[in-house]
Amino acid sequence: MIMDRDEWLRRILAIHLHPEGGTPYWLERQAQLGFSLRKRICGLDDLPLLGPMSLEVLRERPIEAFIPRSLHALHEKHSLVTAQTGGATGVPKTTAYSMADFESAFVNPFLDTVHRMGCLWSNQGHWLWIGPGGPHIIGKVAHRIALLTTGSDPFSVDFDPRWFRRLSEHSMARRRYLEHVLEQSMELLDVQHIHHLFTTPAILSPLAQRLSATLRSRITFIYLGGMRITMRMLHEFRLQFPNARFLSGYGNTLFGVCHQGGEAGEGLCYYPPSPQLVSRVVAWEVGVDAAARLTREVPYGSRGQVVMHRLQESGLLLNVMEQDSAIRVPPQPGMPPWDGLADPGRLEQPHLTVEDGIY
Repeated sequence: MIMDRDEWLRRILAIHLHPEGGTPYWLERQAQLGFSLRKRICGLDDLPLLGPMSLEVLRERPIEAFIPRSLHALHEKHSLVTAQTGGATGVPKTTAYSMADFESAFVNPFLDTVHRMGCLWSNQGHWLWIGPGGPHIIGKVAHRIALLTTGSDPFSVDFDPRWFRRLSEHSMARRRYLEHVLEQSMELLDVQHIHHLFTTPAILSPLAQRLSATLRSRITFIYLGGMRITMRMLHEFRLQFPNARFLSGYGNTLFGVCHQGGEAGEGLCYYPPSPQLVSRVVAWEVGVDAAARLTREVPYGSRGQVVMHRLQESGLLLNVMEQDSAIRVPPQPGMPPWDGLADPGRLEQPHLTVEDGIY
């Protein structure tokens, strides 16, 4: 049974604002605001009172500033999953999840979605993960879902998206880096019994061009993440991998993942899997104060700026105005009972360049 999201918000606020066991950052923020957040914030509609949250603090302060003191004990730290963002907009931001919150944000949504899809897994085929490891949480997700679906760690080809972005666009260095990733992938696909792929659209597209029809027909499941995917791209991939079922996810390191739950017009729809992740779409108007726009949710079918909230015991992020735009869509049968996002993509901002690269 899905808990009411306002009730969940109040429960999480009580944890992070506890006078002794609460979160240093939020207790400081409450003091700066000059009012009790637990008294003023009764539901999601009250969150604009706090104004936008700047993520610069995640670059400047240690993770302990954003975790409740009640979780700071040594035995609790042993279960923390730490991660950094990809650095598409500058210096990477750092966050942490308890193991339970990590599973709730990234792993369980995948397992629940593929269960609804009727996917059957066997230990006769392996996963191949082609993507970043190290500080990037998506690599940790790849290893976990492979283990839980096939009983085996995935084969993997690692790459560094931060270094790729530093290489000049269209340069020989970029082409050689991508070639190196593809060569390693082909070596594994030629020899190992790879039936499931997890990678980004930017890697899958050139990889498909290199694979023989026989190898492409052997792939039965493809999980896409890390970058935007369009309906046209998905259609082309389905033609190239005729026996594969596809699933794409939308999310990021700081919040978790939403999975596709249908289509709206020209774009895929994504729905937050639980009350722990909340998304909204607000008006995007150049020159209009961001705090004012937090209250201006766009009508269904309209495009605006994505606003995200992470409501978890090990991390609380409120009113984060993403560098993405999306179309607001209503709830759909078979999906969680709240709004979703359709056709998410980069927000066009004259003062900011976001480099996607290969992740």
